[in-house]
Amino acid sequence: MSGFQMKTIPSTASRMDLLPEQSNVRQPKKKSSNIPVQLPSERRLSSLNAIRRSIGIVPPEDNPNEIMRKNSVAWQTMSQNLNLQLEQQRRKSELTTRRLQSIVATNQRSDHVTIPVEEIKIVPSVTVKDQPLPHRPSDVGSIFEFDKDKTEDLSTLKTDVHLIPIGTLAERFESNLQNGLSDEIVQQHHIKYGQNRLTPPPKPSLLWMFLKQILVGFNGILWVATLFAFLSYKPFGEPNPDVTNLGLGVVLILVIFSNGIFNFYQEVKSMKIVASFSHLQSTITTVKRNGMEMQINAEELVPGDIVRINMGQKVPADCRLITCDDLQVNTSELTGESEPVNSTVKCTNLNFMETTNLVFYPSLIVQGTANAIVVNIGDETVLGQVGKLTRGADDSDITGLHREINRFVLFVVCAALTSVILIWITWAAWLNVKQNGYITLNGNIVNSIGMVVAFIPEGLPAAVTLVLTIVAKRMYKQKVLVKSLATVETFNFVSIIATDKTGTLTMNQMTITALLWGKLGEYMVPIHRTDEETTTTTTDGERVIDRKRPSLHSNAKSNALKDLLLGACLCNNAVLQSSSKTPDEANELVGDAADVALYHLSQDKCSVDIEQVRRVNPRINVLPFNSKNKFMITANLLEQNLIKTSNEDVLITLKGAPDFVLPRCTTYKQDDDDDDELPITDEFKQSIQQRQETLGKSGYRVIAMLQQRITKEQYDANISEYKRNKKQAQTASDEPDLNGLPGNNYCFIGMFSLLDPARPEVPDAVLKARRAQIRVAMVTGDHPTTAAAIAKKVNILSKEISLDNGIDTFKIERNNQTGEILAHMMRDSKTLLETHSIGELTTNIAVKGVDTTEEKKKKTSLFQRIRFYFSDPNQVKDVEKLPLIPYGVVVAGGDIHSMDDYMWNWVLSHQELVFARTSPEQKLRIVMELTKRGEIVAVTGDGTNDAPALKQADLGVAMAAGTDVAREAGDMILLDNNFSSIIKAIETGRLLSDNLKKVAIYLLPGGSWSEVIPVFFSVWLGIPLSLSAFLAIIFCMLNDVVNALAMVSEKAERDIMSRPPAIRQKTHLLDWKLLFHAYLIVGNIECFSAYFCFFWYYSSQGISLDKIFFTYADYTNNPPANKTVDELTLIQQNGQCIYYVALCIMQFFNLLSSRTRYVSFFQHNPFYGKGKNLTVIFGILFSTCVGLIITLIPWLNQVFKTHPVPVRFVCPALGFGTMLFLLDESRKYLVRRYPNSFLAKMAW
Repeated sequence: MSGFQMKTIPSTASRMDLLPEQSNVRQPKKKSSNIPVQLPSERRLSSLNAIRRSIGIVPPEDNPNEIMRKNSVAWQTMSQNLNLQLEQQRRKSELTTRRLQSIVATNQRSDHVTIPVEEIKIVPSVTVKDQPLPHRPSDVGSIFEFDKDKTEDLSTLKTDVHLIPIGTLAERFESNLQNGLSDEIVQQHHIKYGQNRLTPPPKPSLLWMFLKQILVGFNGILWVATLFAFLSYKPFGEPNPDVTNLGLGVVLILVIFSNGIFNFYQEVKSMKIVASFSHLQSTITTVKRNGMEMQINAEELVPGDIVRINMGQKVPADCRLITCDDLQVNTSELTGESEPVNSTVKCTNLNFMETTNLVFYPSLIVQGTANAIVVNIGDETVLGQVGKLTRGADDSDITGLHREINRFVLFVVCAALTSVILIWITWAAWLNVKQNGYITLNGNIVNSIGMVVAFIPEGLPAAVTLVLTIVAKRMYKQKVLVKSLATVETFNFVSIIATDKTGTLTMNQMTITALLWGKLGEYMVPIHRTDEETTTTTTDGERVIDRKRPSLHSNAKSNALKDLLLGACLCNNAVLQSSSKTPDEANELVGDAADVALYHLSQDKCSVDIEQVRRVNPRINVLPFNSKNKFMITANLLEQNLIKTSNEDVLITLKGAPDFVLPRCTTYKQDDDDDDELPITDEFKQSIQQRQETLGKSGYRVIAMLQQRITKEQYDANISEYKRNKKQAQTASDEPDLNGLPGNNYCFIGMFSLLDPARPEVPDAVLKARRAQIRVAMVTGDHPTTAAAIAKKVNILSKEISLDNGIDTFKIERNNQTGEILAHMMRDSKTLLETHSIGELTTNIAVKGVDTTEEKKKKTSLFQRIRFYFSDPNQVKDVEKLPLIPYGVVVAGGDIHSMDDYMWNWVLSHQELVFARTSPEQKLRIVMELTKRGEIVAVTGDGTNDAPALKQADLGVAMAAGTDVAREAGDMILLDNNFSSIIKAIETGRLLSDNLKKVAIYLLPGGSWSEVIPVFFSVWLGIPLSLSAFLAIIFCMLNDVVNALAMVSEKAERDIMSRPPAIRQKTHLLDWKLLFHAYLIVGNIECFSAYFCFFWYYSSQGISLDKIFFTYADYTNNPPANKTVDELTLIQQNGQCIYYVALCIMQFFNLLSSRTRYVSFFQHNPFYGKGKNLTVIFGILFSTCVGLIITLIPWLNQVFKTHPVPVRFVCPALGFGTMLFLLDESRKYLVRRYPNSFLAKMAW
């Protein structure tokens, strides 16, 4: 055991007399904008299940919501069990104390006879009342009062990691709070405790998986058909059993096993590919070892490691907090509560599962930072213990793809049952009575078998498994991690992508290009020039960033410049970390892209020893940057104050967006070397805004730096007042919590201009999305001018639409006379389009997947439960999308809260969208408004606060470089953080949908229609059966299955990314368009062609059509053309082989035609080029070989009554097949030529 064991409770756990009366109780925070919303229950994996599934703890088929519920139940059960045991210990302690008091009182009455205390088990306790008391919190101060000697003597202490002093805990693991573990101790702990990973459950039995493939699904129906095939041989076939029926049963068994083996192989292969995804993205943790901070894989952690956890990260193991700064932890994965918990370094509960000084793996840090010591890893963590109670769920997570397959299966089953019922009603009510002897009971059973086999698409399960395997391989190569392969089908419906700018559209490699201060002061940072660099000028000819201008010398004496560099060193969280255990290797600079750029500026360009500056100006307080405040504040003791003097000063540095931090300034630094500060004027503010606008138009990002100096006494007084007010505060305030740091009266020092170049492949990817009629909206926290400039570079604001037609904006203002809030809609910031009076917003702010109280009370009926497997109960009703106007629009985040429905309709009707200066809450609002208007939204995000938007979107796309919170919230992870990978994923989703439709359009005409019609014609029209049950089975199981699997391997058509997105409510795998094309067009042509060859052979034998139709029993009772019954039987067997071969030939042409939906075969041929698919050729050759074997092998001829086929009787099939091919080519041409015609609307 590394630290504690849940089943063991120490006797000292009842030392309530050491606990204070009051302390901070572990309570969830009531209001927090950083709370990740709950996951939609039907559509998306839960955070815990995604974590555990990726490392093999939960089988892939487990229901995430059921696992989440069971984990919460297990947590509560374990916690309550501990509480009961603690209560029992308290009662024992009380009884012991009372006995001791009684003995002492007796001894006092007996001349004070002393009894050694060591002879009695003493557990001190306060007086406990009769009724159970709630757990009273403790704090670290009380715990430090433990008697060290007595604590060490208690060998049963296994749950005291939250109680004992932190120094004692470090000694237990041979660790050091300042330097961490040494390499030698780490190796010893690795041997003792193992790796920090959860032991996966036993892998599913391969034998059980194989049996499931053999017995479940379509194979289960085939087993029933096999049983009746044997029964039709004996006893139903007696006294003259037909060996063909016996062979039919054997063939069905062989087919079942071959089908099961193939599906089993593909399932195992797919599981291995999905399992390999977890190795693409490992969790990196910052740990201190040998006195150095380094980054290691979380699996290498051992108890005693000192780790640093920041906002957005996942807790890598169960840890005891050493220090923490405004730490909030989301423990919903374990407790089921979505509200984050405020953590402290104090012990607040004897129950270690309820105390606030422990954080558990895999909780998510939603706010703050902390240093902690690892106390448990791997299976000894709480999740490892809880997981033992929650493994083994069998429910499936039903996705849209599953529902489409279920609809297909339902259609097939209903059609097969209806057909079988019809032929049995016909046989029992008419044929067996009026045409006795025409079709016997045994013959009708065989016909029923053929009917069932004909309707079942035996190739569909294998095709679905294979297509998912192919998708998995492609995703693997494209560095796209999809948590569930079945969600890939969602990509087919995406109509708009709301993407971040930094790191997704840009390279996230920021470079400082200039330092600006005062009104005119500039320092151009020397950089390597490229051919693309040009002089940036304003409309007035003023140069802002001009590489031809000489830079200031390094010995420049501007005080503002020096303060800017000092701020870049101190107000900066970029740190050097070792990425390995080898000290000789170069350290890695880790931090935000802007912080890294400032670090490089100070260290490399300006020769500042930033580490030395930080050492002599130690940081004493910090407010980390967040996307809501958009600034960061640090407090540092100035260098001269390290020598204790009477006038100690603290330097407060604030760094953030100019338009956000400028209102917090009262003075600014001058342009010259004078250190005097001048008061802020409106003129100065306008000059700063003009500089920011000018730089933003060229794509530069601007960061402002502010300073404030106060005395150490004043700083301490502010902190004391802050702590006092925070304890007394009962109401929430709109003012952000600044950790006691000042929020106003700053001096404006200057600004930095940063350049983050766009990814070179993004502009083409955006154009590709536009051709696919998918809008790309930029949602960024940058200034509107910067956002618009980058949007122009990456084609989000294109020349054809935004630049030529105009970019719309609007301004919000209040009419002081009427009190109305007015929105002035303008084009190119010049032309007033309309003035609108803002009304109310009617959008429901409820989040998907969060059930209301009324919804929870509703009981689900049996019909609703069955319907759940065929339709999504949470699916948004069909909403007509807004008509788009050919203009761009730029919206500032500060105006979003004022927009009503009319304004949202106006904004979202623009073809090109840019949202700037947005907060996470505004990003969530944008997603809601888009969804409300019928859009299928894909959202990218990398920050902790992006989690609500990622979960709310139809497709959440997280960045691998983002926080753990964002990665857990997303449906997919871009391992290369590249926007173009989203477009590739959308293309893959469309290809998945296309190929499954192609499989259906291929299987239905020949495998169903052309095999069912012969049975109906034989029963209703009285003609000889043109296709035997054996040949129908061979056709379905061998000929069609192989070709269907070849269809799955098809590559994307040339126009796949030029079609509009599919409409989720109207697009199904099996719709009336596909059925019409498959049955009434292709199916009838194939059936007619095969019958043409069949009747032509009969005609060559002297039997005309009038002697075949409606003859029923007379066909054998009064043989036509003076034929004997044996001769007629031989003719029928030959005719059935001709029908079979002709049908195979027609399916070859159907295969070539169905390879493309709209593109011509000659533009997407299987022989060469982008459409190359040699498996189609292999499928045709394989099917041909099967036909030759079936008709030419003598043993098969004898057993299954097959015969060689004269070539001339199947030649018409070549002509009809060519006609079918040319007819479909003409259809495709007309669809392409006239995309709005009736024929195009009928296209499948």
